[in-house]
Amino acid sequence: MVAGAAATVSMAARFTSGDKYAAVAEAMASLAAALDALRARALALVDADSAAYDRVTAAFGLPKATDAEKAARSAAVQAGLKGALEVPFETMEVALAVLRLARDAAPAVNPNLASDCGSGVHAALAGLESALANVRINAGSIKDADYVAARSAAAEAMRREARECAEAARSALAPHIGG
Repeated sequence: MVAGAAATVSMAARFTSGDKYAAVAEAMASLAAALDALRARALALVDADSAAYDRVTAAFGLPKATDAEKAARSAAVQAGLKGALEVPFETMEVALAVLRLARDAAPAVNPNLASDCGSGVHAALAGLESALANVRINAGSIKDADYVAARSAAAEAMRREARECAEAARSALAPHIGG
């Protein structure tokens, strides 16, 4: 979802070019390049999320017959859960970066691509919210209260900023697409 958002906003920025957009074309090309890098990172995070889940599953499969095995299993599960939280946390960071760039692009984007930029905004926000759900569910099983509190607070701060960026982008795009 986040990769698609980055690609869609990048397309809108990329098509804000030519003589008509000479004043902003260079900035839009730079935004498009940054969005392309975020798209690649978001795609890599899909595989990272799968690998993190595999580590949690493997940790739960460790033996637990002795106290030493139970302790090792518990430590592996906790480490796995932290890894499983970090991937969607990073996905939130990428989605927020996409939203910041979309907010920056929206006021000058080619009006014919305003709906594409807006679609990317919606997808990035949905991707961030989905990643937040994964952060929360993993946080619920992690015993390190300080870690959970810090990551939860940071995730909520990202959510607030993401909503602000999305609203700013939508406001800038509204004259072209309504709403």
